[in-house]
Amino acid sequence: MAAMIRDLVILTPVYVSFFWAMTFLLNKFTANKARYWLGMFMSVTAVLYFCHALFFFRIIDIYLDLDFLYLITGLSVYPMYYIYIRLLTCDLNLRRSYLLHFIPAIILGVALFVAHKNSSPAGRELYYSNVLIKNRWPDKSVGTGFMLLSSIFYLSRIIFGFQALGYLLLGYNLVRRYNKRIVDFYSNTEGRELTWVKLLTVSFLITSFASSVANFVGRGVFLENTLLLTIPSVLFSSLFFIIGLLGNKQDFTIKSFNDDEQKDEPEFKKPVDHKIEKLKNKLLSLLEDKKRYLDPELKITDMCSELNTNRTYISNLINSEFRLNFNDLINKYRVDHSISLLKDGMDKNYSLQAIAAASGFGSLSSFNRAFKKNTGTTVSSYKNKISGRYGEFKA
Repeated sequence: MAAMIRDLVILTPVYVSFFWAMTFLLNKFTANKARYWLGMFMSVTAVLYFCHALFFFRIIDIYLDLDFLYLITGLSVYPMYYIYIRLLTCDLNLRRSYLLHFIPAIILGVALFVAHKNSSPAGRELYYSNVLIKNRWPDKSVGTGFMLLSSIFYLSRIIFGFQALGYLLLGYNLVRRYNKRIVDFYSNTEGRELTWVKLLTVSFLITSFASSVANFVGRGVFLENTLLLTIPSVLFSSLFFIIGLLGNKQDFTIKSFNDDEQKDEPEFKKPVDHKIEKLKNKLLSLLEDKKRYLDPELKITDMCSELNTNRTYISNLINSEFRLNFNDLINKYRVDHSISLLKDGMDKNYSLQAIAAASGFGSLSSFNRAFKKNTGTTVSSYKNKISGRYGEFKA
């Protein structure tokens, strides 16, 4: 029983990664390039953790023969994750320049392969027992083969550390800039923002730190302790499963955004009016008199067409005059509208879902988030406050 549990602990990251790899790679590349690339990422992690499994199953000869593959996949994980984020946030197609990100992995992988081929069995054994298991240099004199293997290994660990920090920070920044573009364009960001990617990037950084600590103390600590081995196994299995699950749901990418931009960009039939005060009054009229915010799919380009101006002017106006982005401005009006409905007692006959829809929100969850952001309290708390009672309400 204990052996079965240990086998499951060792192989779970392989199973999870392989499942998502097959799920994504069976789809057409052109259908969703970011999702297909995520399948490539999962394939690499599956190979990485397969090599990892060989080590913990103590299949020493095969593991050492595939040590170069373990290094290549290990140094490819973060570049591939970064490229996935690029395909979500800024790149419409794969680029040849992506290959540059894999130069360290390829060079060190080839060097490690050659080093293994030219090392004696004793040198490889010493490398396995002292460096990989104990993470320490032996006291006795060592041969050239051992020194070359060990030098490549430690150099790869240093590069891995820089990759973890560098690529995750770059990816986080890309998502931040992408989300800013989304909230400046759409009034309904449901399914379009990549907040989950930002949270996963932080989680990736934490798990990478845990992995670095494990490498520092040496993998030998985990060889005999199944409970200790369970910790990184659960961490990475959970992380890859969540990445796969959320990536599978993420249909909206930069390509979708680019299509909406090009489709909705208005063509002006008459001279554009750029007078700030006049433009502001016209914008307020659209919001307060015509209640354009009630359209759940309202986009900034819709406002541009009606105001006969371009996105730069209307976006700058909203940012400077209201100190808000487009999404926050529209949601502010929607929240105010929902408050008036609550005060009028609409909730007595209709659900909060209906009130959200009547106020222009695309979903109840976006209504709840916007309400809390604008009022500092939840919808239910506000409802109870104005009704002077506490209790259940329809949702």
